[in-house]
Amino acid sequence: MAESVGLGGYYAHFPESNELAASGRFPRNHVRFPAKLKPLEWLNALHVRTGRGLSMEAAILAAFDGAAPYDTCLGTPEELQILRSVLATMVRGLDQNPNLLGIGRLLVKQFAIHYLTGRNAVLQYYAANKTFIESHGKIQAPLIITGLPRTGSTLLQRLLAEDPDSRSPLTFEMEAPLPPMPRDSDPLSDSRIAQASSSLTELSRIAPGFIEKLSESHLWSATEYEESYLYMLGHNGLSVMNAPDAGESYVTALTGAGCHGPVMRYERLFFTMLDAYRPARSHWVLKAPTYALALPFVFNEYPDARIVITHRNPLITMPSLCRLMESWCIAFNRDGCFDKYRFAELVMKFMIPFFSLPFQYRRTHPEKESQILDVMYDELFSDPVAMVRRIYDFSGLRVTTAFEERMRRYLDNNRQGKYGRHRYSLEEYGIDAEAFVDEHADYMSKYNFGLQNVSAAASSAMPSS
Repeated sequence: MAESVGLGGYYAHFPESNELAASGRFPRNHVRFPAKLKPLEWLNALHVRTGRGLSMEAAILAAFDGAAPYDTCLGTPEELQILRSVLATMVRGLDQNPNLLGIGRLLVKQFAIHYLTGRNAVLQYYAANKTFIESHGKIQAPLIITGLPRTGSTLLQRLLAEDPDSRSPLTFEMEAPLPPMPRDSDPLSDSRIAQASSSLTELSRIAPGFIEKLSESHLWSATEYEESYLYMLGHNGLSVMNAPDAGESYVTALTGAGCHGPVMRYERLFFTMLDAYRPARSHWVLKAPTYALALPFVFNEYPDARIVITHRNPLITMPSLCRLMESWCIAFNRDGCFDKYRFAELVMKFMIPFFSLPFQYRRTHPEKESQILDVMYDELFSDPVAMVRRIYDFSGLRVTTAFEERMRRYLDNNRQGKYGRHRYSLEEYGIDAEAFVDEHADYMSKYNFGLQNVSAAASSAMPSS
C-alpha cells in the first residue's frame, strides 16, 4: 500500500481533515435512502452505543440451526460446528461494526435469513425425495470455472452455457430452487422470474442507485447464469460481498479451508436435485471465483471435474475488484466514512487466496494437472469462440454448429461495456504495485505478470465482466 493505515478490523475511517476528505479517498455514498428510514438510524445509533436493538446474531444462528437434523448429511458434527463458527464470526463482526447503517444491518440480516430458510427447505425436500433424486440426478464431469475475480469468467460461463446440451444454473433457480424446474418446462416462463425481479425492484426502491451502480461492474438478472458457489455460500449464511463489512476476522475465516467441506457437499446435493428433475443432456457448467478457496473439496465432490482457471495480472484485477465491491459495500455504510485505502487492504487480503491457494494446491497435487486448464484473459477476449473450442478439446467435447452460432449471437448482443464502464487505478486505492510483485513473485513470474503496462490498463475504461 502507498500508506500503511492498519485495518483495525474494519475499513471505514472518517477523514481527519477537509483536505484528506477532498482527496477522493473517502467517496460519498451513491445511495440516497428515503427519509422515512430515519427512525431506523436512530435505532442503529442505540445499537452502536449499547449493542442492542439491531443485533442479528441470535436470529441468523437460529436460522442456521433450524436445518437440524437434515443437515447431518453435510458433514460430521465437528465439520458443521466449524461452519457455524465461521457464520458466527461473520455475524458478530457485522454486529460490532460501528460504521454500518441501520438499513445496512437490516438488509444483511434479511439476506442471510432468506437464504438460510431456503437451505433448510432444500435439505428437507432432498430428504423427502431422496430415492428419486439420487437415482435420477447425475452430475458427471462438470466444467467448473474459477480463478481471480474480474478475469473474464462471467463471459466464459455465459458462452459455455450457450451449448444446448449443457446446463448452467440460472439466477432465479438459485434464489428460489423449490420446486425444481421439470424437464419439459420453459425456463423463461417460470413464475419465479417475476418473484426475483420484484425483489430487485423493491431493493431499488429502498436503495435508489444501488443496483444501477453495481450493474456497471456486474449485471445481475434473474434470467442470467450466475456464480454457483457464491450462492451456495450464501445459502449457508456466508456473505462474500459483505465480507469487508464483517471485518478482518471473518475474511480470514472465510478464506480458510475449515467451512468449505460442508458447503461443497451442500452444493453437490443441490445440483443433484436440480439435475434429477431437469437433467443436463451432457454436462453442467458451474462458475465462481470462490471455488478457488475450496479446490480440494471441489475434487472430493466432483472427482471427474474439468477445472478451468482464468488468469489476469492481479495488479489490473485488484482495483477492478475493489471498485466492484466498493459499489456494493459503500451502500451499507455511513456516508463519508468509506476509506478506499483501508478497504483495499481488506479486499487484497480476501483476494490473494483466489490465486495463491490454487497455485499451491497444484504444486502439491501434480496428479490433478490433467484436469486443470489455464485460460489467459487476453487470449479469451481476443477470440472467445476459439477459447471455447480449446476448452472443449481439453474436455473431450465437440463444438456443434448450433452451439457456435449461439455463441456468436450472444457475443453480438453483449458487446463489452454494454452496461457501463469503470475507470480505476492502483493509486486510487493506495496499492503498492512493486511490493505486491515482490511478495508474490512465484505466481507473477509463472504467468509473466509484472509492472509493465499495468497503470495504462488499470486506468483505462474497463467493461463489466
